[in-house]
Amino acid sequence: MRRENRRDSQVVNNFFTFASIAIISITITIYTNYITEEKPKVLEKLQCEKETPTRVVVTDRKLLKKSVKALDKGYYKIESSFLKSQDDKSTVEKAISLKELEQYYVDNIKNPAKKELEKYLKIRVELIENEKKDENLYAGKLISSFRINSNELLRFESDIKFMYKNAIKDRVDCSMKVYKNYVEN
Repeated sequence: MRRENRRDSQVVNNFFTFASIAIISITITIYTNYITEEKPKVLEKLQCEKETPTRVVVTDRKLLKKSVKALDKGYYKIESSFLKSQDDKSTVEKAISLKELEQYYVDNIKNPAKKELEKYLKIRVELIENEKKDENLYAGKLISSFRINSNELLRFESDIKFMYKNAIKDRVDCSMKVYKNYVEN
């Protein structure tokens, strides 16, 4: 072996090349095994989601799966509101009251809400009436938002074909089916 002819700079260069390769390999291994998360699986849409344009956004799956316990025990509150048509004469209040809208959710949950809670799942419901001048095919939109400590877990948005009780009830039923589908899967 001819060691005496190697230059010192070549030895240092080889050492740093080897060290760089080792560091990059370790970094890639740690990143792929511990830092990257699994991609959430995409759930197939339920039949009720296909009836009208529907959008579902899930922000925290782990907490969402735990939130069903709050519903089962009655630790929830429903907060509902209307967003009425500004230009046209509003018909949303003739179709349904806020109390009836909230009762549709309670009927789906099948467990009455307990009163005076400090920690609970908040179901925020907005019934939006579309402007008739927009020539929109749909009369309105239902938005259901499931929240814990002001953190949104799941948001369900669905158009409503007609501003009738049955159409609104169908969209409420669909929102609860979608919520339960995401909790189970």
